[in-house]
Amino acid sequence: RNDSVMDGPPAQSLGVEPVDPRVLRAPPRKVNDPIITRALLTRAISSAALIMFLTLSVFSKELDDGRVTRRDTTMTFMTFVNCDLFNAYACRSAEKCFYELSPWSNPSFLWAMGFSILGQFAVIYWKPLQEVFQTEALSIGDLAFIVCLSSTVLLLDTVRKKFLRPYCSDDSKRRLFRRMKKPRNGKGHAYRKRSKKRLDVGLPISGNSRLIRSRNVASSQI
Repeated sequence: RNDSVMDGPPAQSLGVEPVDPRVLRAPPRKVNDPIITRALLTRAISSAALIMFLTLSVFSKELDDGRVTRRDTTMTFMTFVNCDLFNAYACRSAEKCFYELSPWSNPSFLWAMGFSILGQFAVIYWKPLQEVFQTEALSIGDLAFIVCLSSTVLLLDTVRKKFLRPYCSDDSKRRLFRRMKKPRNGKGHAYRKRSKKRLDVGLPISGNSRLIRSRNVASSQI
């Protein structure tokens, strides 16, 4: 039941997300670069750990009488689904935070999110689906609690992108590597200037200095 109202449509709509201009300007990856990087694993494991913690916390909170009821499964199911929806929104960009993204830039994602939300409401409020999925109707307070709790996934993503970028972003490591490859203090540019000046005044810049000096003398006598 999770796949029908959560994983499918939002995940597929991320495939048509507009390309970030910074991605187009980035240098191509090497052939031997891994697809699953350490930064990608860090993001995936941290998000999965938070979602699992929130889901199990709600289930433990609702399971106060030691007996699994429809309310217990409904609250747990809704928490898990909404955590994944917020995580899908955060995955729209690997560099920008959720508040820096335009919600209208990907209409397919909006349609997918709307379909998932309507699917949730149908599962917990429509009687035939309640019997199929063993759910029950939730109050407005329950829904507000679930949304506030699930939105902490966005806070985790913001912390990773703002304060833990060296550990959670592959792009930052590529920028650091390019910065290390650049000549320090502009020595390469200064050396080219000095070499050009030497060439202009006829000073030897390599190897056979006598031949170059004799050619300069001969040219000055003509």
